Amino acid sequence: MKSSRQELKVEGAVEVPHVIAYLEQLVTALKSGTVRVHRGGDQVVLGPRGVIGFSLAASEKGKRQRLALELSWRKFAAPEADFDLAIGPAFELPPAPEVQDGAAESAAAATIESDPASPGEVVLGEAD
Repeated sequence: MKSSRQELKVEGAVEVPHVIAYLEQLVTALKSGTVRVHRGGDQVVLGPRGVIGFSLAASEKGKRQRLALELSWRKFAAPEADFDLAIGPAFELPPAPEVQDGAAESAAAATIESDPASPGEVVLGEAD
């Protein structure tokens, strides 16, 4: 028997301080073991356990920059031993290796929203 699928997706433009607050609340929720994402009357409650699949993609093309983050869990049995990643402000990161054709990569923006008044939960789509 298949279980019903619950999904909540929100896209939009949000100012950087809001994004930072939402990401901080997401971290708090992950640490608590339960992530409740809600907007209006819609909600999805997630329970990340054990090893979490982690995908991060950063790209730049002309004036457009993109950072996509995806977390998933269920089938992963063990963490990858050689998974090495650094995320931080450009002035704190080691210099990027030089690329033959002179191209450079950089990370930019994310769009997740949350409710700063409710630690441990992420609210999508409600800007102050």
